[in-house]
Amino acid sequence: MSQPDTATLPDRLPGGRVARWLQIAALVLAVIGGLGTLFIMGIINADVIGRGAFGKPVPATAEIVSAMIVAVVFLQLPQATAAGRNVRADMLIGKLHARGGRSGPMLDFFHHLVGAIMLAILLRYIWPEIMGSIRGNETVGLYGIFTMPRWPFVTAVLIGCALTLVQYLLLTLGFAKAAFGNPTHD
Repeated sequence: MSQPDTATLPDRLPGGRVARWLQIAALVLAVIGGLGTLFIMGIINADVIGRGAFGKPVPATAEIVSAMIVAVVFLQLPQATAAGRNVRADMLIGKLHARGGRSGPMLDFFHHLVGAIMLAILLRYIWPEIMGSIRGNETVGLYGIFTMPRWPFVTAVLIGCALTLVQYLLLTLGFAKAAFGNPTHD
């Protein structure tokens, strides 16, 4: 596994103690997401073994896995964002940061600002869906065979999305400080 390019992260994120608590929360969510990944692997293996060896698949495997995959992604997204591990093309940004100056931080500032805006829009539109899912007692699975409430999955998406938005905002502020702050640090 490759290490993140920490040279592109701001030296100090604004937020102090609050930022540290957010980092801990992001790490906890990432661990929960990792456990969710292990559960997904386990249920898929149990389904394959049950189907092949005993002719008895695990009921609603596809439905449970599809709900869990989305939750796992959003649980791990805040930590990936904070660690600089989001998917992006590093060729240009890496060269800009290597040259020094303000161009790298400016591009990172713009990138993270757009990310924050996109996550705010996403939160705006998923909030009513999630609240409707919780109030409507929606379920995941196969009716009459196996069902479970949908709210834990959609709540994980909401929490992960909100915490990722905060991470993006902190990174945006950090890159703004690097890009537009005191020029003696260049």
